[in-house]
Amino acid sequence: MNALKTERGTPRNRPHLAGPEQQFIELWGDMSSWWGVSRTMAEIHGLLYITGAALSAEEIQQRLGISRGNVSMNIRTLVEWGLVRRLRRRGDRKDYFVSLTDVWEMFTVLAQQRKRREIDPIIKTLKDARGQLAAAAASGSGAAEQVQEHARRVDELLHFLLLIEKLGEQFFMNTDGIREAMHMLAEASAASGPAAE
Repeated sequence: MNALKTERGTPRNRPHLAGPEQQFIELWGDMSSWWGVSRTMAEIHGLLYITGAALSAEEIQQRLGISRGNVSMNIRTLVEWGLVRRLRRRGDRKDYFVSLTDVWEMFTVLAQQRKRREIDPIIKTLKDARGQLAAAAASGSGAAEQVQEHARRVDELLHFLLLIEKLGEQFFMNTDGIREAMHMLAEASAASGPAAE
């Protein structure tokens, strides 16, 4: 019987997963750090994506061999992010969950979430630091040259991150933008191929 490892490294049996399905879910779990999510969240999403089926929390729990609480917590986040939708079936009190199927939309959601959790707090901190440095310069406290140098460095970094943020919003925070960026990259790659040499 095939087994996969949990986040703690101990094997967990997955009797309801076929070979390719299991390999895909394991791969999705391995890629979780790229998305900035837990392995379990990635595996739940991977299961829903690869099967294309609407599964209940109990079915997810059984197929992945994880606790009900773990399924519930991670499904809630996946639904909040928009990677997974909740479905109801007539005459059935259970909730069922289905993954987005559009790959472009999926990666757009992941890019937006990473920006919100990782880039936005850095930009906020830099803006706060810039404000404090401006206040220190205005009050004349501390060495003026040192305050100016600190302010210059913070401004440069902030300017760079705001530019990256703008590029991200243009190309990676919406599905049309991602397609446009990929099209531009493909054209650039083709132009730099053997014919352009």
